[in-house]
Amino acid sequence: MALINVTLGTKGGIGKSFVAALLAQYLMDNVLAKSPICVDLDYVTQTFANYRGLEVQYIDLETDGDIEKRKFDTFVYRIADAEDDDVFVIDCGGNTYKALMNYMTVNNVFNMLLDMGNIIILHVPIMGGQELEDTMSALRDIVAATPPAVMVSVWINQYHGAVESGGKSFEQSETYAETKDRVRSITYIPKWREDMQQDVSEMLKERITFDAALQLDRFYLMEKQRLTMAKRYLYQAIEKSGVCS
Repeated sequence: MALINVTLGTKGGIGKSFVAALLAQYLMDNVLAKSPICVDLDYVTQTFANYRGLEVQYIDLETDGDIEKRKFDTFVYRIADAEDDDVFVIDCGGNTYKALMNYMTVNNVFNMLLDMGNIIILHVPIMGGQELEDTMSALRDIVAATPPAVMVSVWINQYHGAVESGGKSFEQSETYAETKDRVRSITYIPKWREDMQQDVSEMLKERITFDAALQLDRFYLMEKQRLTMAKRYLYQAIEKSGVCS
């Protein structure tokens, strides 16, 4: 059976591609004997596909400015042909989210893949600030639209501040109360202090992994030190949440 990780959500810029890249790096460094199969379904930006060192496959779903749903067949065939120990990390852009969910529901693809013995984990970022309610709503919709055997992992992205409403944390929210039976893990992405945020942002602009950044001369000693600290913190957050266990 294959393990299928999919990052998704209705909004762009909430950290889906970052979560996908982070997952792939952690799996390569700590879990897998071979590289995960990385796939980018975002036909507009292809952020994940542009990451150097992850060998991300891009599946083009666009047809004349729209999405041809039959092209999703290519995505399903790739999974159906997987070997038993294959692990997928798939980044679904906000522009493909609705079409993907509709395709998977209408064609009963989730249950088909589960019946084949695959494990499916949907990774959903929740972001603070103005995106909070939209990302919380997306989590509720994803849980409601998928079979109970499909697992959901929440990523709390604090880039725009704490993820809380009315003084209540995510775990105290009504959304969590509604979805907690399906949420297998909650992983916190911190709001870095200013100098560390700048270094992490520079790395993300380059579309490179932590290890690749640490090999570049353009990142000096203290920048590499802060990136090392950021990587260690994120890996520890993954281990604490159990998202990859």
